[in-house]
Amino acid sequence: MTIHSILLGFVLAILIGAGFHLLRGGSLQRLVLHLLAANLSFFIGQWLSELIHWQFLRVGAINLFPSILATAIGLVLTTTLAGEEPEKNGKKKPRRKRRK
Repeated sequence: MTIHSILLGFVLAILIGAGFHLLRGGSLQRLVLHLLAANLSFFIGQWLSELIHWQFLRVGAINLFPSILATAIGLVLTTTLAGEEPEKNGKKKPRRKRRK
């Protein structure tokens, strides 16, 4: 990969991570978590697609579809594993009770 491909990959991953954070909401710490997870999973997806020779929707040296798919999976897994975000006073948000 060239430096241009790497920079394009970072830009795409940051845009996807920021868009995901915009949809999910949260604090500045969650934004940083989403951006890190997006970048890491984007380049893992790129690496895996090169490893198994899966070339679908290429832009230069970047395999867009596998990279974006890996980013989406990585962001969902990160959000699931991170759990609910605590409130500012340190307590978790109370769950709503379901009526029967």
